[in-house]
Amino acid sequence: MLEPTYKTISFFGTCSANSEKTLVSPRISTPYVVKTIIANFALNTNRTLQLDFYIAPDPDAPTTGRPSGMSFMREYGQVEYVVGDDEKKEFQHQAFSPTSPSWLKIYANNTDGFDHTIDCQITIQILPRE
Repeated sequence: MLEPTYKTISFFGTCSANSEKTLVSPRISTPYVVKTIIANFALNTNRTLQLDFYIAPDPDAPTTGRPSGMSFMREYGQVEYVVGDDEKKEFQHQAFSPTSPSWLKIYANNTDGFDHTIDCQITIQILPRE
């Protein structure tokens, strides 16, 4: 029996003051399951940087508004984003992507008057093709 194959996709960028930004992974050409999401928030972010995570059928990254795709947080959350300040938030969240190709996206909404960095990692488990 084969051991599971895990891949970690890193996302880094800057979301300017009072703006939005979408970061997009490279093309993922196999079915997979999202296993772990890590979001690092810098000191003095003060919960003003909202991060939402998506699986999408396209690599589109709009400059305003939410990107296309399925939000991981929308289904059960009171809000569809995570926030923080001087902390690392790590959570298990299984989201299945049976189609390929697909892309992972991180949507950032900065409600602060200062720029904030985006520093996230998403770990996926590659699924064998049937």
